[in-house]
Amino acid sequence: MKSSLLQFILSFVLMSAYILVLAPAEARTTDTLPTVWIKIHRIQAIDPIEGFLEDGADWHYYISVTDGATTLSVEYKCPSGQDDLVLDRIDSFGNLKHSDVSITINLKEDDLFGQEQADISGSSGNAFYCTYHLKTNIFNGDQTILEQGFQKTSGDYDGSITTDENDANLWFLIWDNYDAPQANAGQNVQCYSGDKVNFDGSSSTASEGSSIVKYEWDFENDGIIDAEGARTSNIYQTKGTKTCRLRVTDSIGETAEGACTVNVQNKPPLAQFAPAPGNHTVRDNVTFTDQSKDSDGYVVSWLWDFGDGASSTLQSPVHTFAQKGSHMITLTVTDNDGATNTTSQELVVSNLPPTACFSCSSSTPRTNDDVRFIDTTVDPENMPLSSWLWDFGDGYTSDLQSPTHKFASKGDYNVTLTVRDDENAVGTFSMLISVTDTPPPEVPVAVPVWIVALIIAVFVALGISLVYLRRRKTRRKPK
Repeated sequence: MKSSLLQFILSFVLMSAYILVLAPAEARTTDTLPTVWIKIHRIQAIDPIEGFLEDGADWHYYISVTDGATTLSVEYKCPSGQDDLVLDRIDSFGNLKHSDVSITINLKEDDLFGQEQADISGSSGNAFYCTYHLKTNIFNGDQTILEQGFQKTSGDYDGSITTDENDANLWFLIWDNYDAPQANAGQNVQCYSGDKVNFDGSSSTASEGSSIVKYEWDFENDGIIDAEGARTSNIYQTKGTKTCRLRVTDSIGETAEGACTVNVQNKPPLAQFAPAPGNHTVRDNVTFTDQSKDSDGYVVSWLWDFGDGASSTLQSPVHTFAQKGSHMITLTVTDNDGATNTTSQELVVSNLPPTACFSCSSSTPRTNDDVRFIDTTVDPENMPLSSWLWDFGDGYTSDLQSPTHKFASKGDYNVTLTVRDDENAVGTFSMLISVTDTPPPEVPVAVPVWIVALIIAVFVALGISLVYLRRRKTRRKPK
């Protein structure tokens, strides 16, 4: 049994080489439909079949091949006068449209009065019949045995070997150029939800004797055909591992399936925000409006960095900047699957001019009084001022921060202070000073002489009276 199998394999290899290299052109095909080849190797008479006037058998065989749609046949008259003939003739049957073909081999012997049917089948009929499967290279039908690398059919297989029934032996081989298609759905894919995924099944193959005529794609492996064509695409909206199946059909209706895996990952959210429009200063409450999106879920947290050391976890916070300048605002959002995304925008906080102000020691001084002017200017950013310019309204100025000034003449003077901050922003403030004249010095009034003499006389009289009274009092004391 092992030797017979080895003989068959060796014979099949030799026949394949013969077909590809040595066989005549008519035995080869480049059609896109399969071809079946049948080789008649040997014909041998078992029972006498020729007439009494004939020398040896004159064999004549007929082969019919049908795929249910097309019937192909060949007839061949063998060299005459040989009861045992080694022929090794190959006939081809091309353009088959189905994978199962029916094969009938009729063997006849020509004589002077016509043809006699040779019995080469163990069935009730004389012809050999089988069904050959292109996909499996297996045939089913009348009995055969493997002998010396060939299939042998015989009229003796019906069990009647003693009666002259024109029995004959026939050795043959059947083969084809068809192989089942191979579906190739392409490489495994990793993508994000919402992304367009391209699929290419053009690497699927059909055998030499056929071609791929249909590509059917099932993107979700749910049994529903979603697209056709060698190349196609799909957008997966949901996360997870998907199986994409490709089914190809070749030119004789045979199918094959292949698959690839699509790993649809969570798509990170898209961080976006917009600050309140306008020019922002340190006095403004700036609103930051969250505009983040998540195509396959939702945002669950927000983290704001305002670039000045402050932060927030509110969705749309309000923030006031204490210092002017450029601040890089950064928003990081996290979705419900833990994916994050970050975006940044530069926000410029504009400089505010200083608020100029001053006080004075008197708003109604007299001429030539020392008036003290005290600077009380406030800078919104608490930055030091760079300069002061006082205009006293009388033609005099000062660049001191808190100067002292004298007004030489009376009148109303509009005193103005102009200050500049570190960015040369200007602030001004004015105050009206009303200056009055200094009163003239007091002149002493002349007292008449008689009044002076009278006053002196009064004082003298009072003195004499006091002396007199004191002496009198002293005399009255008892001894």
